[in-house]
Amino acid sequence: MCIITTSVTVAGITISALAANIIAGTAAAVTIASAALGAVSSYSQGKSQQAMYNYQAQVAEQNKKIANQNAAQERQTGIEEARMQRIKTLQAVGSQQAAMAANGMDVTQGTSLDIIEDTSAMGELDALQIQTNYERKALSYEQQANNFQNEANMDRIAGQNAYKSGVINAAATGLNGIGKTVGVATKWMGFGS
Repeated sequence: MCIITTSVTVAGITISALAANIIAGTAAAVTIASAALGAVSSYSQGKSQQAMYNYQAQVAEQNKKIANQNAAQERQTGIEEARMQRIKTLQAVGSQQAAMAANGMDVTQGTSLDIIEDTSAMGELDALQIQTNYERKALSYEQQANNFQNEANMDRIAGQNAYKSGVINAAATGLNGIGKTVGVATKWMGFGS
């Protein structure tokens, strides 16, 4: 009877050692799987963040193009408005000359000529002021375009950093998982003996 009990006890020890090895193997496999999923997740998160930053950079570059187009439009509008002001000035000078001549005044000298020259000078100043105002608006849009380009550059850099961070985190997670697997295996091997 002792032999049977010893056999069972021996069989019990064998079964216990086998169970310990199965548990150790399962724990190691779960740790490896967890580390692999963590590494894939870190890498994927880095790629997603990079894609988001690249999209933001594209939006900023598109905004830059729009701002540059707005600057060109403002300049063109300034040129046209100044041209229209010059036409109005010429019309005013023509009306003055006609009115003065109708009243018998000599428009080529004296006060009449001074009035016509003053009207022309003031009209040109108005035209130049109009063009200057539109140029200021254009410069403002160009500054905005530069800001958008800087934003795009920063987004691209942030995207590269996010990707690198994801890769580093993935590697760290994988190494951490390997370390835990070795630790679990070491503990279970010590338990079996």
